[in-house]
This record gives sequence, C-alpha cells and structure tokens, in this order.
Amino acid sequence: MTPGSAEAVLAEILRLDVLPRQTGREPAHADRIEALELATALVASGRDKNLPPPLRALVFLPFLHGDQPIDHERAAALFAGLRRETQDPLFEELHEFAQRRRDASPR
Repeated sequence: MTPGSAEAVLAEILRLDVLPRQTGREPAHADRIEALELATALVASGRDKNLPPPLRALVFLPFLHGDQPIDHERAAALFAGLRRETQDPLFEELHEFAQRRRDASPR
C-alpha cells in the first residue's frame, strides 16, 4: 500500500473511526475529527473513486458519524451516488439510513 493512496487513507479512517465502534468503544473526539478530515480530503480529491464501491462506502462512514448536520447531508448525498452508480440494494439501504440520520439532525 502506497502512503497517501486511497487505500492507505481508508486504512487510517478505519483505524480512527470504524474499528473502535466495531469493538464497542466510542472513538476519541480528536480521532473522529481526523477521520472526517481524511474522508473529506479523499472525496474532494476524487481519489475515493479509485476504490471499489464497498470500500468507498467505508470512506463515507465518518460523514454519517459526524456531529454537524452538514456531515449528515454529505453522507446522504454520497450514498445516493453509490446507489445510482451500482443499483445495489445494499447501497439503497445505506442511502435510506443516511437520509434518516440527516432528517433527524437538528438544523
């Protein structure tokens, strides 16, 4: 894995934000912020598109876990794109979940 590659950034996002949740721990606030910054930069650069859709979905999770309504709005938009691109029912479910999260966010 090349440092700075989409795969390396995804690995760091997983370490900071996803894996702690999978082990029943809430990630530290600083780690959540860093994961969101990494995901934002990866998406902004377009390099997330170098990943297959299931891995791109993992890149988008920090937006879903974000504290701000704009994070949830971004998650819904990104998952909508995966849904359109793949027509996979999994991404339809993720998009619907992201929409519910967005709609439940205080504005």
